[in-house]
Amino acid sequence: MKPPFNNKFFQDQFKDDFIDNIDPEDIKHKRKIAGIMLQDLMNRQSGNVVAPDTTGVGFEFLMGFITPEMSYDFPLIGQDFLKNCRSKLEEFRNAGWYGDMSFRTNKPLDAIQNSILRLIYNGAKLGDEYCIELIKNLYKVYHKKEYNQLKRFRTINAQEILSLSEDDIGGCSYSAMGRIVAMCQFLGIELHENCSFIYELLNNDRDEFLTEEDEETEFLQFEDGLFDECTEQVDEWISELTKKNVPRRKRIKHYLDNLDFVGLCMRQHGYVEVYPKICLENDMGIRMQMIRTLAMLRTWKPKKEFTFEEVQLYTNIYDLSAALADTADCLNYDIGYLIGEEIDELDIEDALFNPENMTVNVKNRKPEKKPVTNVAPVSKGDVTAEDYLAEIAELQKKLNEKEQENKYLREMYRSAKHSSEETEGLVKKYEAERDELIALREYAYNSEHEDAEVDEDKLPDMEKAIADKKIVIIGGHVNWQNKLKQLFPEWLIVHLDEYKTVNSRMLEGKEKVYFFTDYINHISYKKFIAIVREKNIPFGYIGSSNIGSVVAQIYEEMVR
Repeated sequence: MKPPFNNKFFQDQFKDDFIDNIDPEDIKHKRKIAGIMLQDLMNRQSGNVVAPDTTGVGFEFLMGFITPEMSYDFPLIGQDFLKNCRSKLEEFRNAGWYGDMSFRTNKPLDAIQNSILRLIYNGAKLGDEYCIELIKNLYKVYHKKEYNQLKRFRTINAQEILSLSEDDIGGCSYSAMGRIVAMCQFLGIELHENCSFIYELLNNDRDEFLTEEDEETEFLQFEDGLFDECTEQVDEWISELTKKNVPRRKRIKHYLDNLDFVGLCMRQHGYVEVYPKICLENDMGIRMQMIRTLAMLRTWKPKKEFTFEEVQLYTNIYDLSAALADTADCLNYDIGYLIGEEIDELDIEDALFNPENMTVNVKNRKPEKKPVTNVAPVSKGDVTAEDYLAEIAELQKKLNEKEQENKYLREMYRSAKHSSEETEGLVKKYEAERDELIALREYAYNSEHEDAEVDEDKLPDMEKAIADKKIVIIGGHVNWQNKLKQLFPEWLIVHLDEYKTVNSRMLEGKEKVYFFTDYINHISYKKFIAIVREKNIPFGYIGSSNIGSVVAQIYEEMVR
């Protein structure tokens, strides 16, 4: 089979030994490339050709245009661009979004420079003379070898682009392909019609990259109930030390020791000791940070039992990672606003500042003419009609706007979902603890008063009224439990040792659960109260061993 081009990248794909030495994923990828090429060839042969989508070209151009040397010089480049085009930033921003470097997957410096380069690139595509000259100058200076090769062409075909895009190992660099195709429009080089498959190839690579990026930056979600479990564990550790009258600073000694070391490291870098804490945007105190850390640890190693000392150590690490992420987020938003990103409408509505309330004397200026949006130079037949190309350009612009909007909304949704789940867990815990507190207060009030004398004549009627109620009694001495079983055989009486085999099914359909406080241990109580909360079953406390008083209390609460 004859390879479609005389390029080594494609020639090697048709050699048997080459196929044998690559993994299945590589074969799958190359088949996909071959499919794109074949489909494009069929489209051109049938005359089914439209103006290509240039988004992938823009993506690859931005991903591979800034060299290390250009990055070093970028402060000069950026300042000169802003000096000449500051008033056009919004227009440039709206011209196109390509899914370029994200703050979540790149270091802040690269992401910032890439954001500014996108504005320069969009300005050049819109026909801005300064941006076109800037792009050409940067290409000539920082991609000198490639520029000297490309400038010789007046017309270029796919084979020649692939040849210029070869990397050091004989393959083709997508970034180089995108850079070359993008620069052709600025250097006045016409693309041959067989270049059309390159657009689809680069769009496909862009889609795969963005899909993988979304997966890699998805918020880690905790399993249901894990956050509540970790809250109980941290509170139990703190409560045990509090009962022993351990001073607060000694309770979290390991955390504070590590914090001192972090502070020392910050001083070594010339920052204040508390700088990581300053950068935390969602710091809800040491207790909450420890809960979050323990949840992360149990997600990381679910079978390992972590000690309070280990959690304190890892909490310092969690704080540092959270501070790093919060700092990047703040840079992302604020740098974006400075270079023309739209501010959320809700933030504008809530702002006290209103520029319309200001009066500034400005000389009248003539309105600037808006240049026509450039469309990809590959076309055939009717697609060269100005009205058709203009419509495609407008649709592409709207698509880019929607992509930016969708990415923003997706990030907001993921962030809100992450915060919402954590908040929901706190709310549920608060509501459960509130119900428990109310029941304990009622019990405490009743305990402060001696058992009221029960009218013996009314006890049989009370017993009959509550006998068919679906009551659960947890705790109490075995003799006391046996007396209740004789009177109320339909009730579920749970012995303390049964907490080891406790499950939620045994409490299904029950009307109320009572804990006998004078004869129950902490472990049993924790197990059962967790199920009661999960099933949302009303509960209360019994403090009297007098059967008549117990009957009267339950009668008062369940019948009257």
